[in-house]
Amino acid sequence: MESLLEREHELAAVNDLLERQGAVLIVQGGAGIGKSALLDAACRRAAGLGREVVRARGSELEAPFAFGVVRQLFERRLAGAAVREREALLTGPAAAAQPLLLGEPDEQSASDTSFAVLHGLYWLVANLADLRPLVITVDDAHWADEASLRWLAYLAARLEGLALALLVACRPSAAARTDPSLETLLAEARVVVRPALLSEGAVGTLVSAALGGDASNELCGGVWAASGGNPLYVVELLRAAAYQNRPLPDLDPAALLAGGRDGVARLVLARVRALGQSALRLGQALAVLGDECELRHAATIAGVGMADAARLAAGLVRIEVLAGDDPPCFLHPIVRDAIEASLSSDEREAAHRSAARLLYADGASPGEVAVHLVGLRPAGDSWVLGRLREAARAAMRSGAPGAAADLLRRALSEPPAYERRVEILRETARAEASTGREIACVHLEEALNASTDPRERAAIALEVAEAYAALFRWVDAFDVIERALVELGDADGALAAR
Repeated sequence: MESLLEREHELAAVNDLLERQGAVLIVQGGAGIGKSALLDAACRRAAGLGREVVRARGSELEAPFAFGVVRQLFERRLAGAAVREREALLTGPAAAAQPLLLGEPDEQSASDTSFAVLHGLYWLVANLADLRPLVITVDDAHWADEASLRWLAYLAARLEGLALALLVACRPSAAARTDPSLETLLAEARVVVRPALLSEGAVGTLVSAALGGDASNELCGGVWAASGGNPLYVVELLRAAAYQNRPLPDLDPAALLAGGRDGVARLVLARVRALGQSALRLGQALAVLGDECELRHAATIAGVGMADAARLAAGLVRIEVLAGDDPPCFLHPIVRDAIEASLSSDEREAAHRSAARLLYADGASPGEVAVHLVGLRPAGDSWVLGRLREAARAAMRSGAPGAAADLLRRALSEPPAYERRVEILRETARAEASTGREIACVHLEEALNASTDPRERAAIALEVAEAYAALFRWVDAFDVIERALVELGDADGALAAR
């Protein structure tokens, strides 16, 4: 297997996983430590062994998009398959995954779809692995959406007997958002490897290679001390020397990398700004849209023509900000974050609003549109409200009520017009009730208090009682029903009988 400096143990673990199959390997470490490099090495090794490889990467931007990581893994694979192969892959229980991956899910309740989709995706993977040994890699899993993490945990517990290796990279729990499914995934892992910071000797090897010969101990020690042994920081420092066209010994590593990640951001922005303001605007648009977006969309947001956008994107690849331009993809999340952070809060807000409308007009899925809306400041925008509700309904149909509830709570904060608030409160509570959240009762009580129509109030009271009963709060349930019956009187006998 290929060589990465001071990663012999990790590469051996990857190789062992690929040989054994039917197991999970977790690569856990901080930003820039080399998790992605290990996954890249694993994918190259797997391809060399004749395995099929499917890859995905979590992102903070797409975390609200239900099954976003799952879609990355399988949508293109299925869309590109011949009709007969696709039918074979989606036969039997795997058919439950078809609406999610090949079109809008059918109208079903979340309770009907949640397990069926997880199980259908499992059988899709089993069918793929029957055709050819399969390797699944998920990078930056700490940013993966809740529904995808739930499926990965479901899959990890059922790998025995499958010609499948699952590799997942994530940051330590203390440094990232935690998710119960990610913790379950960690518990299921056969091996967890935690790459260490590079030694002074390894950093010296990188510096010497960059200089084309031996480097002084003083210089190597300075780079090592400034970078803390973080591989990405070392590489960014070496790039700074190359793109500033200055000898590395003339640079001050400690000053350039002051603040660690902030120092890297300054180095990245300096390279981009050297290409001009148009390159920076395009980079900012790409950062807002996220990896693998359409370059034409970024060009529109940046206010440049397509020919200029293609030229500028090629320039961003050349200075190692983008890993590729077809489709555009940032070299590292830290690089993307640095570019997006160069936007003011108002500029970022405007760019995400533009992105949402652009994607909506282009026929993007409700979830893809909503990821640009959840972080906006509430402004009473009925268009935003409508898109969030559409995304919530799609999430419910996909069996992701948790994501739906998050979207609807954001919709409530927009806020909706008074006459629609009751309706949205009920939608929110239904999603919350599907996940067993007690806050469903709070939102239903709020809807009950806001409604003035007697029949609507009685119907809501029934929902409140059912929500309390699901939590075994029988006294509260009976109290709500009793009050509703008194209020309803003889107005609706059929509803009272329910």
